[in-house]
Formats: sequence, C-alpha cells, structure tokens
Amino acid sequence: MEQITPNVILLADCVEGMSKFPPNSFDLAIADPPYNLSKGGNWSWDSNNKLSGFGGDWKKVMQSWDNMTLSDYLAFTMAWLKELKRLVKPTGSIWVHGTYHNIGIINIAMQLLEIEMINEVVWFKRNSFPNLSGRRLTASHESIIWAHTGGEKNRKYLFNYEKSKELCFPEDKIKVAGKQMRTVWDIPNNKSKEELAFGDHPTQKPLRLITRMLQISAKPGDLCIIPFAGIGSECVAVKRYGMNFVGFEIDPSYYEIALNRLGSEVQHSFVNPVEVDKSSDKTKKTSNSSVPRQKTLVELETEKVEESSAEYKIEPSETTRQYEPVPSLIKWSGSKRSQAASIRRCFPSFKRYFEPFLGSGALLYLVAPAPAIASDIYQPLIDYWCLIKNNVEELIARYAAEWESLQTDFPTHYYTVRERFNNSQNPFDLSFLARTCVNGIIRFNANGEFNNSIHLSRRGMTPSNYEKIARAWSKKVQSVEFFCCDYQISIEQAKKGDFIYFDPPYAGSNNRYVENLDLNRFYCALELLNKKGISWALSFDGFRGADNLLAEIPRDLYRRHILLSSGHSKVKNVLSKQYAMVQESLYMNY
Repeated sequence: MEQITPNVILLADCVEGMSKFPPNSFDLAIADPPYNLSKGGNWSWDSNNKLSGFGGDWKKVMQSWDNMTLSDYLAFTMAWLKELKRLVKPTGSIWVHGTYHNIGIINIAMQLLEIEMINEVVWFKRNSFPNLSGRRLTASHESIIWAHTGGEKNRKYLFNYEKSKELCFPEDKIKVAGKQMRTVWDIPNNKSKEELAFGDHPTQKPLRLITRMLQISAKPGDLCIIPFAGIGSECVAVKRYGMNFVGFEIDPSYYEIALNRLGSEVQHSFVNPVEVDKSSDKTKKTSNSSVPRQKTLVELETEKVEESSAEYKIEPSETTRQYEPVPSLIKWSGSKRSQAASIRRCFPSFKRYFEPFLGSGALLYLVAPAPAIASDIYQPLIDYWCLIKNNVEELIARYAAEWESLQTDFPTHYYTVRERFNNSQNPFDLSFLARTCVNGIIRFNANGEFNNSIHLSRRGMTPSNYEKIARAWSKKVQSVEFFCCDYQISIEQAKKGDFIYFDPPYAGSNNRYVENLDLNRFYCALELLNKKGISWALSFDGFRGADNLLAEIPRDLYRRHILLSSGHSKVKNVLSKQYAMVQESLYMNY
C-alpha cells in the first residue's frame, strides 16, 4: 500500500490509483462521475441567435469518456464505488452526482455493495439547459446521493445537524435560516469569473454547491478523496474549507487546468467557506477601464428605488446638512473619518444606533447624542473606548506621562511600551501607541501582535492636543454602551426602528486581528434583518486605484449601492510609496 500524500491531483485512472491506498484512510468522498449521456444527437445553441428564453451558449456534452455500453457503465460504477467503500471510514460520507441517465445505476450499485443511502438530494437548477426539441419537459435538476459506508447497523457518519439548520443562502428560495435543511437545494448553476479563469469543464459544478456538502458532513482537517477531479472544483472547495484532498483525473488538459487553478489558490488564506465566495476576484485589476465616478449628493437626493409600489429617497435636509469634522482619536484600519459626513447624510431616522464593527468609530461621533450600542471582537479596543467614556481623566494623565518619557528616551521608550502592550494588552498602552506610531496606522502581524514602528520624524501627538480630542470624544459617547462580542450577538438586540451601520473588515484590509469575514454567515445576518424590517447600511469593497475590489453581494439583500470617495490609500502610500485613490461602496436596504 502506498503512503498518501495530501493535496495532490494524480494524472491516473482512479480505480487503479485508489486500489493502492490503505483502507479507512479518508473522511469524505465526492464523486462526479461520467453521466454516460454522450449519446444521440449533438445538441447546441449559439447565443448569437436571439430567441426569448435563451440567455447564452448551450452545448450538450459529447465526450468519449462519457459514452459506454450499459454493461460497461455498470461494471465501471461498481469498480470505483467498491474502492470508495473500502477507503472511506464508517464515520465519513460519500457524495455522488448524477442525473436520471445514471442515478438509478448508481443506486443499484450502492445497494449491491451495501453502501447505505442517507438522502437523495435534488439540485434544482433555475437556469438549466433548455429543452431544444420541444418533445419533453425541461430537465431542471440533478440528483446527488449522500451515503455512508457503515451500513444500517453502524451509522456513525458525521452530520452537522445544528449547522445545517442555521445555514441560509441568499440565492436559495427554499432554505430558511433556523429551519431543517430539505433535500431540495435551489442553487443556480452559474459560475463566477474566478471559477472559469483557467478554463471550464462541460460538467463543472459551482463551488457553492460543493461547499454546502462540506458544511453538512465534514470538518476542517478532514481528508477527502475525489476520484473524478476534472478541473479541480472539489479540490478548491475542500481547501477553502480547511480540509485536505487527493484527486484523480485522466484527461491531461483538465489536469493542467486543475493544477493552474490550485496554484493560484496558494495566494489565498484557506478559511471556512462561504456560499457566496468572491475573495479571489477582489484583487483583480481592471484593464483599460476607469474608476466609476462617485455619485453627487444631488444625484443621491433624487435617486428613486422601486420596490412594489414603495419609493424611498433621502430627505433634502439630510443631504445638505453640515457635520463637524471628526477628531482623530484612533486610526483603525478602514477608518471612515474622511467619509463620515457623506455616510451620515445617508442614514434614515432611528431610535437606537448600532455599530457592530466599531474600529475608530467615526460615525459614532456624528450620531451623538443618540443612544447607541457599539461593539467589536478586539478586547483592548473596547477597553480603550470604555476608558474614553468612563475614565478620560486618567487616560489623559497616563498618555501625558508616557509622552514625556518618550521625549527623554526616544525612540526606545516606544518599543518598551509596544512590547509591554503585546504582553498585557493594556488599553492605556494602546492609546499611546496609536498616537506615536507611523502615520497612526494600527497594524498587527500574523500572531496578532502590534508591529507598527515609531514615527521618527514626529514625536507623537502632544498631550494638549490629545487631551482636547479625548475630552471631545468622551462627551460624545456618554450615551453609548460598549461590548466586546461577535457582531451577530450585538445585532440580536436590534428591533424595528433601530438602525445598524456595518463596516466589517474586507479585501485588502491590513487589520489582522480578525480572520476573513465569513460572507455566507454575514449575508444571512443581513437577510434576517431585512425580514425583521430593521434598516442597515454597509460600507464594503470598492476601488483602490485601478484595483477592483467590488464584491458581488446578493442583489436581493439591498436596495441601493453608491460609491463614496475616501481620498488616497494611506496604507498603500506608507508600505509601497504608491498613491491610489480609494472609493468605497455604501449599500443600503432602504
């Protein structure tokens, strides 16, 4: 038996290759075998021929590897399923794709091999291949068998039941968050540009379909066997979920595409997946295109949004209202100080204000004295805000003392305080570092340690200026309750009439104390707020110079999307001496 090397695709026949692995070596299997439907006429549709209901190029799969006699196909199916039964642990699962052409044969083969079916999933494809002959119903689904190897007397397979209930998918009109997941999955078959960047496959599955299988039946660290790797979609989904894989592919051209695709994935951080995954697209550069023009307040004021017979527009008094500048207390990554007034003018009226990704809290200053709930998951930051509210006198005194020590022991004292902060996470030290580091940029390394250097040409904000700013902020946040918690815990307190402003970390962020945002979970939270009738605005993605960081947020979640200028990217200027104009998106559900 051969030793298993994880995260490789082997250019080999899967049956022969799997036979060399020891039994019970894998936690999961995902098989997308030939459907054996490359028979009969060669149907296709050219999108240049305009006809109502046909939205693109369509072509029937006609491949030699997908054309076998019935007896050969049954023998082939028995062979690879037999190996999967041997290799997959009783605690694991086997997922097999099919259509009415072959799913019955797979079902019979599983019964003969005593592989027990857990569920048959119907994958409903709203944008399925049209029926060109007009002699039968349009096939709008595929079948997926979820099975296990333990048999009816040894049902030890992993089923993430509670997670399956909690999941919701903005594009799925059947699944309801908090309700049991049904065996009909409403998932469009369209693939993102990122999924097709290196080439396509005639039976390629969308990543969000594969991801759902993993969310239900796997966990990070598991090892998955993929006997029909194609161009590597299952491999990509598995890696993004924090798992490992071994794949097989016999077609050299598809094998090459898969290798190139996986090679590009090395640039990404593999974290828990998302149903709507555009992380790979966010850093793509646009060629021969200009940055979209920011909408003016006049355009914003007159913009109409249609939803049934309802119509909303910002009140003229808000679009022209002047707000005082927001004092710079702490420069958190992604700070909205430069945009704060423009964003504030877009807010509707509300009873309470929520800001669950607090950071530098620029909008808090402009919503005062309204009652507010502000939160973040970084404890030293929340401790700092609590000092601003409740103990500003001591904060001012401690800053002055540290600043004086810096003047007599420059720059050594800065690094003494930095080391102390990384050991103790003291908010007093955070306040000092924030006003004496290079350009005030809060930055952490991969270990979560503050790692920005001292600003050598400046010796920090003077105590008198710091006192003035700290007192101004302290006055503004007296009606704010601060919490250190996950954003979902914070917004659970919101009721109809409240308003939530989201400014989460996103593509290009250097704020490393958080992992990449789980977009699926986040979109589900937004969808739930919509159902509750709670208004929200979201700062997210945009453009940095020629870099297109736009994310494809599900269109049914929001009603309006505008771009707001935030000047030059200070981080890019400091790190690479490049000046890049930044425009950021503001999405609103009202």
